[in-house]
Amino acid sequence: MAKLITIGSLIDRTVEHFRLHFKELIGISLWIVVAAMPFLFSGYLAPFGVDEFTPKGEVITYMIVNVLGVITTTLASLWIGICLILTIDARAQGKTPDHVALGKRSWKFMLSFFVLSAIIAIGLSAASVVFIIPSILVILFNHLPGTAGAVLGGTGVLLLFAGIAMAMYTLIRYSVELAFAQYHLLLDNEPAPFSFKTLRKSLNASRASVKGAWWPIAIRLFVPNAIISLIVVGFTMTTNLATTILISFAAAALSPLAITLISVALTLSVFIVNAVVLPLYSLTTYYLYDSVSKR
Repeated sequence: MAKLITIGSLIDRTVEHFRLHFKELIGISLWIVVAAMPFLFSGYLAPFGVDEFTPKGEVITYMIVNVLGVITTTLASLWIGICLILTIDARAQGKTPDHVALGKRSWKFMLSFFVLSAIIAIGLSAASVVFIIPSILVILFNHLPGTAGAVLGGTGVLLLFAGIAMAMYTLIRYSVELAFAQYHLLLDNEPAPFSFKTLRKSLNASRASVKGAWWPIAIRLFVPNAIISLIVVGFTMTTNLATTILISFAAAALSPLAITLISVALTLSVFIVNAVVLPLYSLTTYYLYDSVSKR
């Protein structure tokens, strides 16, 4: 039985693959910037959002453009996620990816990938909320007077803390157990008509691959992704802070068009950063999936 990849090796393989095939990976992930064009346009229409003083026609246009942006970025994110996994797998297997063929193959997986991702996200969210609902009901409907009301209120607070703890446990536990479901779906199956049987098989395969090594796998998932996330958050916060300071001190000297363009550029920078780091998330999870599947 092969040993699980170490955190150091996982980071090294991720960085090495990213360095060697940077143009290829970025060429895929930059489509998120193209898909984000509606958001850039909405930023041009209303750099600081809309309020009660914004003309009704502009508000409607703003809402339509943002809804369109949600649709385009969601579709692009799904396609990019699939295409990255397929491309990374091809390179890891020593093959030269046929990007046209992989792009078409990615579209064939779209529905299954979307439904699987939705099942995981909605299922984990719903399971977590279930643990919190009883305490909220107790607190909301506690109308008892005196000591009985105080005791019931205290019980509700205790139930709330217990519910939050159980919700966090559920989220963390099953997020790790289901972390490889998308990889099993794409790499263990050929594109085929949508089937819940295939989705269930992918979910079960992910849980089975984590069984007996939950903690080592959880640590290997958390550490590289935490490093990537900290870099992204740090860059985003620094950019936002610098932009806010610039606008605050130079607002009087800047024309409305200049402020609008700064707002659009800020939005664009967020999507560009996401495009750069998306392959890193896919790479770390892929190489951990590859190691786990060989145990």
